[in-house]
Amino acid sequence: MFYSYIFFFCALFIRITFIVLQDLSPAKLIEDEWLYWSNSISYLDYGHIEESILTERMPGVFIYFKLLLFLSFKSFKFLLCLQAIVDSLSCVVIYKIGKITFPKQSFYIFLTAMLSPLMIIMSSQILSETIFLFFFSLFLYFSVKAIVKGNNLYLNMALAGLFLGISTSIRSITFPLIFLSVIPIVIIFFYKKILKNKILFASFIFLFFSMLPISSRILNNFKLYDTLSLTSQTGTHLAYWVTPIILSETKNINRSDALSIVNEAKKKYLLHSNPYKNDLVLRKVSFEVLSNINTIDIVYQWSKGGLINLIAPSFLLDKTVRSFPHPSYYETGNLLEWLKLLTNNKEYYKYFIIISLASITSIFSLFSIIVGPFLILKQNKMFFCITLLYVFYFLTVTGPVLSPKYIFPILPCIFLYQGVTLFKITEILKKLIKKL
Repeated sequence: MFYSYIFFFCALFIRITFIVLQDLSPAKLIEDEWLYWSNSISYLDYGHIEESILTERMPGVFIYFKLLLFLSFKSFKFLLCLQAIVDSLSCVVIYKIGKITFPKQSFYIFLTAMLSPLMIIMSSQILSETIFLFFFSLFLYFSVKAIVKGNNLYLNMALAGLFLGISTSIRSITFPLIFLSVIPIVIIFFYKKILKNKILFASFIFLFFSMLPISSRILNNFKLYDTLSLTSQTGTHLAYWVTPIILSETKNINRSDALSIVNEAKKKYLLHSNPYKNDLVLRKVSFEVLSNINTIDIVYQWSKGGLINLIAPSFLLDKTVRSFPHPSYYETGNLLEWLKLLTNNKEYYKYFIIISLASITSIFSLFSIIVGPFLILKQNKMFFCITLLYVFYFLTVTGPVLSPKYIFPILPCIFLYQGVTLFKITEILKKLIKKL
């Protein structure tokens, strides 16, 4: 427990230092940040969020920022400092997961989380990632406790389910995981020879508490929109982000031309006042356009996008770095073409130098993603399989859209891979030093 406090304050010091040194203000908010900020203020002041926004996003993130706004008296930097506390707690939870799974490597697992540029940068932004990771890490922690320790099975399963449900109330990406998680959990419990009645009851408890935080959302959507979908965002994401990037890469066209193809296909369908019906229309349009592309090419682009996100420098998301002149990848539509523009234009040199230096960390990330799973396989086959399923799920759901923030749900697993790899490297170095 003593180490947990020390680790928490170390992580918090790094995050608050980063926030204090940044020139941050509401005037510099962009894209989704402004959406969350403005709607959370409206929610605090008037108890109201626009229906169009609420159908697209889960309500949990607005409740979170409403609370932070209230506690910080609407002070922007104070709000970010409060968020830094949440992020630091996530680091401690990840350390606790490491203590249960790989105790020898737990310090190194924490170290990679504490120093993660992605976590530090995202905790200084008004986005859903930080609070999502906190609750999702708690879901992983209590799931691991239930699997490894076995004691207080029902309580751990209830808490695991509750925190997964809260995570889903923030980001709907984990909604399918509520049901999919039951399969490996049941298999593991059978393997551990737990009584069938206990497995059945534990699974029921997990599902019940998982659905509890999102039950009102499901009931309201079914009543008002005749749908079991949590948000109306999937179709928009597929039509305006996933499909254009696949078209750009496979047909060697820019984003504008790719969007023209999507919009042309959309003309065949009538849009509705019901946002969830429009969501189905946009899904249909996306599948129709993608059906003209070779399946192997789609799988390749999906896999390539996931790999790039895993190893891309996190500093790409830093506002200072983003403010430097640089070519838009989405407008260019091709990675090699984007790199050519970046290297051939003097105006982009500052951005190019920073990204090149930051890319050094990508070498270790790539190395740990390759080596880490094999090191885990040697120690624990069960966790090897679980981590691979975990990574595969999120890479499949997020798709080929490029941004380091899309790997945020996978971070606990990445830290696990990095931690065991770093531990192995230090062991090898210690042996070499002794020989010398």
